Amino acid sequence: MRYHRILVTLLSVFFGICLASGALADWKEDQAALFEKISVKPGDVIDSSNYQKVQDILLPSIVEWIKKGDFTMEIAELEWDFRAEEAWRKASQANEGKYYIGEDGGMYETASKKRPEYVYGEPFPNIDWGNDPNCVSKQAYNAALVKSRAGSYDNPWTIDWVGRGGLERYCCGHTLMKYFWGADEREDNPNQFLAHMIVTVTKPYDMAGTTQLTQRLYTETADQCYAYVPSVRRVKKVSGSTRSSPFLGTDFTNDDGQAFDGKIESMNWTFVEKKIILMPLSKFLTKGPVKFIKQPDGSYKQPTNLRGPVIGFEDPDWQGAPWALTDVVYVPREMWIVKAKAKDRYYNYGECTYAMDPTVGFVWKEAYNRGGEYWKSLVVTWLAATWGGKITFANPNCYVVVDAKSDHASISNCFGAAHDNTENIVIYNDQRLTAAMFAPTALSALSK
Repeated sequence: MRYHRILVTLLSVFFGICLASGALADWKEDQAALFEKISVKPGDVIDSSNYQKVQDILLPSIVEWIKKGDFTMEIAELEWDFRAEEAWRKASQANEGKYYIGEDGGMYETASKKRPEYVYGEPFPNIDWGNDPNCVSKQAYNAALVKSRAGSYDNPWTIDWVGRGGLERYCCGHTLMKYFWGADEREDNPNQFLAHMIVTVTKPYDMAGTTQLTQRLYTETADQCYAYVPSVRRVKKVSGSTRSSPFLGTDFTNDDGQAFDGKIESMNWTFVEKKIILMPLSKFLTKGPVKFIKQPDGSYKQPTNLRGPVIGFEDPDWQGAPWALTDVVYVPREMWIVKAKAKDRYYNYGECTYAMDPTVGFVWKEAYNRGGEYWKSLVVTWLAATWGGKITFANPNCYVVVDAKSDHASISNCFGAAHDNTENIVIYNDQRLTAAMFAPTALSALSK
């Protein structure tokens, strides 16, 4: 009997090693297969002289950036399986069949036919792309759950206004997020909140103290938005439907956050095709997720030695566009090309095209105006972090939007900016971010 147990144990270890090495081999083999299908290899540098090599693996407007000499791209490969940990993947698989997309584009529980109060794991683990008319909406909800896994976080940022002459001005601030879906512990949520967001400006002086609160519900109700402007010393309720208006006078809109930050059901989504697309990453993320440091209060802090991508105007030797990401690398990924058009007839964007990655969600965006003319492109570099036994992709470390009509760009750098001599430290599982903090009556205190 004892020998039988030993044999079973040895066989279990053997098969465990085989399965682990098989899983390890799978992603490596998948990546190698992607490189076999495209005309670039790790170490290649793509510029205006050889842009044709990437014209089928980028959105058309991004190819134009390279063709014009605004951007160059260094090709790299991942050294790890770029996805969440096994526990999250199992939780996602357990959701199979639990949810469906309603006629209004919202997500509902199959059993109750009601909108879910709480979701853990990606709600749609197996999507029938091309055949399911709601395939894009389902993946958008998956991406939303990936973002909400941090539960709550404090994400400092710097936004630069950049023209052909270089840096014009900048502002700094904080984004405070609290999610109700995806968090490890379910909270009492009688008001049916999906997420809270506070954006506070800390500099320059003439903008400091400006604070915006967005309360998003999991029902069909529009976002509840409030603003505190120090000059009038009042909290004012503002329209939640102005998601496509400029954010603080930048080239970004509110819905440009994280490439798409609107309510999923506010859009009509269309699947176009599945194809290989290059994904931008900070070089250190090709080796693995960043290890966040646990704090005494249970929160996790980003290491202080990290910073966001170097921007063209920060490099005196750079010859391309002043807004280019000069030290980012690009890895091939199988993505879905999708289109979205707002249901709101007054939405400033017309149709938008996105490239969606199966792990992080939205990566590239092309926006057209309501007349159908190309207007803007946006690129996101996502942060992979490991903390509390998780591997999460909750927020970007940098994103850039380029307005082709004005030949101008805005850059949101979430790790601080060299020109401001700042080190912005992202904090996950932030214990200070209670539901009471995200009340309209708290905005005036937060602006100080």
